[in-house]
Amino acid sequence: MSSALNASYFEFVTCKKGFFRYAELTFKTIKLLYDEKADVVFVQNPSIVLAFVVVALRRIFGYLSVVDEHNAGLFPLEGRSIFLKYIARWIVATSDIVIVTNKPLSDVCLEWGGDPIIVPDPLPTFDLKKHNKIKYEKFRLLFICSWAEDEPFYELLDAASMLDSDKYEIRITGKPPIGIEYKCPRSVALLGFVSDEDFISELFDSDAVIVLTKRDNCLNCGAYEAVSAGKPGILSNTLTLREYFSKGFLFTDNSPEDIRRSIEVLSADFDSHSKNIDSLKGLLGEVEAAALDKLKAAVYSKYQSDVN
Repeated sequence: MSSALNASYFEFVTCKKGFFRYAELTFKTIKLLYDEKADVVFVQNPSIVLAFVVVALRRIFGYLSVVDEHNAGLFPLEGRSIFLKYIARWIVATSDIVIVTNKPLSDVCLEWGGDPIIVPDPLPTFDLKKHNKIKYEKFRLLFICSWAEDEPFYELLDAASMLDSDKYEIRITGKPPIGIEYKCPRSVALLGFVSDEDFISELFDSDAVIVLTKRDNCLNCGAYEAVSAGKPGILSNTLTLREYFSKGFLFTDNSPEDIRRSIEVLSADFDSHSKNIDSLKGLLGEVEAAALDKLKAAVYSKYQSDVN
């Protein structure tokens, strides 16, 4: 998004853990805000600490704060922490503008006193010429997974156990929980943590993708990546996902039986879904451009209002 908005991009990393990690990164962030003297500062939540610092200091340094809110930022720890829930709501209510990806999340931010604008995530850019699809004997699916509690990975593994391992292969990204390998049927391959380069290779070497969530108002990053790579796939059956990713995907109720059925249907009608993904890619590109123009106008209007 930084390149689309012609904004400078900064990222801080550290090998420190716990308190010392946050102390170092907070210091670097404050120093950057002082040195850059920016008119507008965009920040992503999570990190909730980073978003809190940027919003809290916006009047001191005199910039407009724009928080790109993700589900995990709006509902940290799935809402189990009262303290973090309060901080999340304060960030929304206090920031000058908050960015969300869909109307249900926008409604939440309005209820909390925020000023939201809907901007779906930009489609990632891949060099399609670098990646030639390798044809495998089996129908190969990439399950884009972080093994988080909102992802029904046990249901996926149960579904995989019902598939013919001579016909299907499901490759799963992310660092899995200890012992999960003993629950994996023959049709499943655990990739563990993969680098960005290896992930892109896995994505292009797959026939299709699977991205699942138990959240109602989540637009999965993996779905954007699938569209950009021209890969059809299977998503969870939520209104938010159905409305945005309206072509090239099948939608499952996350039960093992329905996941299995969706895989078999996708495999049988693969060519049709692949063509629909190409059509969806063009459509989402237009939606993205219009949303970014709307964001630029909102930021400019708010900035001019503050200046005057």
